[in-house]
Amino acid sequence: MKTIYKIGFIVACTWLSFTSCESFTEVEVPQSQLTGPAVFQDENTATAALVNIYARIREEGMITGTAFGLSHLMGNYSDELTFYGSNALFQSFNDHTVVPSNSFVAALWNASYGQLYDCNAIIEGLQNTNAIPEENRNKLIGEALFLRAYIHFYLTQCFGEIPYITTTNYLQNATVTKNNLTTINENLIDDLENAELLLPANYPTNERVRVNKSVAKAMLARLHLYLGNWQQAETYASEVINNGIYSWETNIANVFLRENPGIIWALHPGIAGLNTRDARTFVFSAGPPIKPALSENIMNAFEPNDTRRTNWTRTITNASGQSWFHAFKYKRTLNTGTSQEYTILFRLAEMHLIRAEARAEQLNTIEALVDLNKVRNRAGLANSTATTKQEILNAIIQERKVELFTEQGHRWFDLKRTGNAQNVLSPIKPNWQNTHLVLPLPEAELILNPNLLPQNAGY
Repeated sequence: MKTIYKIGFIVACTWLSFTSCESFTEVEVPQSQLTGPAVFQDENTATAALVNIYARIREEGMITGTAFGLSHLMGNYSDELTFYGSNALFQSFNDHTVVPSNSFVAALWNASYGQLYDCNAIIEGLQNTNAIPEENRNKLIGEALFLRAYIHFYLTQCFGEIPYITTTNYLQNATVTKNNLTTINENLIDDLENAELLLPANYPTNERVRVNKSVAKAMLARLHLYLGNWQQAETYASEVINNGIYSWETNIANVFLRENPGIIWALHPGIAGLNTRDARTFVFSAGPPIKPALSENIMNAFEPNDTRRTNWTRTITNASGQSWFHAFKYKRTLNTGTSQEYTILFRLAEMHLIRAEARAEQLNTIEALVDLNKVRNRAGLANSTATTKQEILNAIIQERKVELFTEQGHRWFDLKRTGNAQNVLSPIKPNWQNTHLVLPLPEAELILNPNLLPQNAGY
C-alpha cells in the first residue's frame, strides 16, 4: 500500500487552490511548505492541513466529481450509464471486464489511502500537541475522524475486505492485512460515533463545506441502513431531519444549487466562480457523445410527469434524429463569476428515503409512506399506491433510483446491498459475474504487500 508509506507529513502547495474560495476556510492559508509537528503548533496551520484533505477528496479518489470518481465509474458499472467513447478502461467498467491491473482501480485505492494517511497524521498530530486549545483541537480531530470513516466506508463498499488504517506508523502499514467486514463496520461506527461527540452542531464556516455533528449523524444513518440496523438508521435520520438546521427545498429546479437549504454537506469547487466537476463529467452538447450517456433503463424508470426527468436530465438530438440523454443535475460547466453549484454529498432527500426504508422494515408503513411521498410530491408525482411492506420497500428503491442517480455510486450500492445486482445486471451486462459485487484489489498493491492476498474471488 505504497500511498500510506510516507514518513513525513507535508502540507504542500495545494493551498493555492483555496486562495480565492470565498468563505470556504475563513483561515489565512499559509503560503510556505509546512512539515511535521510544526503544523500542529498553530491552529491556523492545523486547520489548513485539515482543509487540504477536503481539497484532495474533491480532486481525486472515491467521491471526486471527475470521471475517475464513483459517480461516473459506478454509474457505468451499474445500470445508470451507457458507454460511449474510446477509453477502454472506462469501457471495462460498463462491460464488467475490469481486471486487477486497471489503473482506475489503482487510482481509487491509492488516492483513498493517501487521504487516510493525512487523516491519521492530523489525528496523531493534534493528540500530541498542547499548543491548540482542547476544545478547538477536539473539533478538528472530530472532522478528521469523520473523514477517516467516510473514506473507509467507500473503500469497503467497493473492495470488500480492506485494511482499516488508523496510524501513520510505517512498520505497521508496510505489512498490514485485510480486516474482516465485522471489524471494519465496528471501526466505522466507532470513528463516526466519536466524531459525532467531538463535532459541534454548527458548521465551522459560513457554508456547509466542512462537516459538523449533523453530517456525522447523516453518515451513521446511511451506514446503519446498509447494515440493516433499522432502528438506528431511523433515529439518526430523524435527528438530522428534525434538528432545525435544514429545510425542505420545494422547487425541484433548485435542489442542486448551492443555496438549497436541504444541503447537509457539499464540496466547495476550490476557486470562486468555478462549479462542480460533476457537470463537466456528465454534460455533453452533441451526439453521438464521446462520454457515457444516461441509459434507457434509467430514463424509462421515470414515471410520466416526473419533473426530475425534465429538470435533472437533458436530451441531445443530432441532425439524423438520434437522441441521447445526459445527467443534468449540475448544469454549470464554466466559470460563473460566483460559484452556483457545489458537489452535494449529503442532502435532506436521502435522509427521508433512509427513514422511509427503515420504518418500512419495522412495519411502520404509514410513516414510511409519509417520507416516501414527500420526495415523490416534490417531483410532481402523486402519493405512492404501495400498501404492503414489500410494495413500499420496492417503491423506495425505485424512488432512490430516480432521485439519487449519478450521485456517488448510490445506485450501485443499492443494487448490491439489496441483493438485486444479479437480477438487474445479468440481462444487460453479458460479462456479469456474481463475483463482480466487489472490484479487484489493485495488482500492484498485492505485489508490494503479499499480506493483502488473497485477491478478491473471480479476479
